Amino acid sequence: MLRKATAMLGSLGIAAAILVVGAPTASAGGYGCTGSQIATYPVKYGSTTYGNIHVYYDAATGNNCAVNVATTAGGYGKDKYMEVQITRCSETSTSSTCHVVTQDYEGYYPFKYYAGPVTVNAAGRCINVSAEIVYGGNTAKGTNYGADHCG
Repeated sequence: MLRKATAMLGSLGIAAAILVVGAPTASAGGYGCTGSQIATYPVKYGSTTYGNIHVYYDAATGNNCAVNVATTAGGYGKDKYMEVQITRCSETSTSSTCHVVTQDYEGYYPFKYYAGPVTVNAAGRCINVSAEIVYGGNTAKGTNYGADHCG
């Protein structure tokens, strides 16, 4: 009886490990970005989060990188329109506006899990990120509102 219970618990542990490993993560390498994650912004329709914009900074290169990752509510694993954009601003300190110097954009159909990565070199400047997910007839949007992450 003890052997059966131990085997059953071992099976449950393996199943739990598979569930944890199968969940989407926000690691930079997993999405093609380098560096460390510095921020996350929700992509929302009303109060529902359809996705998250993950922002990374690589101090060795001065590059900022962003990805837009869908949530289950935003159709994670299903075909949908998604986009993500990162902009290098002319601002050198946090501001409510971002004057565009250069930008990188990715967006087309179909994406199943995430859009990006998009990258700009913004050493000494601020950045702005934005994203959209169109799913279930709704358009969810997210941004960091202005020039931010300056350095």
